[in-house]
Amino acid sequence: MSKKNHLSVLYVKRAQWLSILLIMLALQACSDVVANETQVASQYLQASSGHLTKQTSYQVENKFVGKVIAKQDANLGFEFAGIIKTLHVIEGQQVVKGQLLAELDIQLLLIERTKLEAQLQQAQAEFDLIEANLKRLSSLISRGFTSEQNIDELSSQKRVIAAKIRSTLSALDASQYHIDKSKLLAPFDGIVSSRQIAEGEVVAAGTTAFRLLQTGASEVTIGVPASFIPQLQGKNHQVEIAGVNYAVRLLSMGNEVDKVTRTISLRFTLVDNSPVYNGQLAYLSLSQEYQQPGYWIPLSAITDGVRGMWNIYTLEHDRLQKDLEDHSADEVFQLKSTTVTILHATETAAYVQGDLQSNQAYVNTGIHRFVPGQKVRVNHQQAFANKASYSATTENEI
Repeated sequence: MSKKNHLSVLYVKRAQWLSILLIMLALQACSDVVANETQVASQYLQASSGHLTKQTSYQVENKFVGKVIAKQDANLGFEFAGIIKTLHVIEGQQVVKGQLLAELDIQLLLIERTKLEAQLQQAQAEFDLIEANLKRLSSLISRGFTSEQNIDELSSQKRVIAAKIRSTLSALDASQYHIDKSKLLAPFDGIVSSRQIAEGEVVAAGTTAFRLLQTGASEVTIGVPASFIPQLQGKNHQVEIAGVNYAVRLLSMGNEVDKVTRTISLRFTLVDNSPVYNGQLAYLSLSQEYQQPGYWIPLSAITDGVRGMWNIYTLEHDRLQKDLEDHSADEVFQLKSTTVTILHATETAAYVQGDLQSNQAYVNTGIHRFVPGQKVRVNHQQAFANKASYSATTENEI
């Protein structure tokens, strides 16, 4: 082989080695770029996301407060003034209808009754004497031994004594009534809620001695606005008392709006003999539907904006490594601040309107860690359709 041909072969081999070296450097550079991009992507903050679900309407749960009342709540007292002789019951005691609760001292009443009985006996004796005299004079007048004037006088005295007898009998009845009313009896079965008198105390007529609450199924009185009345009729209802729901039945409905509360009074009866107490607060829940489109989102997805507005962060797709076929790779999104209007809010969620679309992704929690325009990484996305699904679904921060 000539020298010239030998040099040509060397140049060709050198060119081949140089090409191989350049290819290896290029591949190394590509792998470094991909590694750098992957490392950059792993440095993005992770965000928990959800998808918006459009609703045509929303419901507002309204709670109206009332109280438990006994069927009968009576302040009992004596009809006449007197001195308390004996108390037969104490506070909290169960009593039955007709049971003796207390009684007054009736010594003076008995003395007056004895006096009236004596007056009655005297009047009766005078009446008998006059009646006997009239019989004798009637037999003498036919024989001319007496005048008609004497008979007229005796007849008049007889009528006076008869009236006196009737008056005394009435006084005796009044005295007996007074004696009977010196005993205070329970007008119905119930519980003595309070006692406000003591033995030996002088009480005036009508002074409250006991407060008696009727036992049995209690009732509930609640005031509601007139707009809710149509949905009350013909339906079963429940009231919440001390955290427990009880079935109730509507008894009566007022026909006048209260001047202070602007509500109509409703009266319910507890279906069962429920263990509730007089004066406890009772809550009646009634829903009201508003036909306005919007979206339910958790409160954790809302942040305050300028001029009193409210914002949420929506996610715009910005995936890296578009040329890779690895579908398990993380996705990178850019945050966009979107102004929303809150139509209604609960303890955990809000119903909002705004420049939003159904199935649009948004950051549903941890929004304080981000700013508009920031890129974040999201692995999984969860939907928020309404309050019920949100409260029943556990959202994972990724």
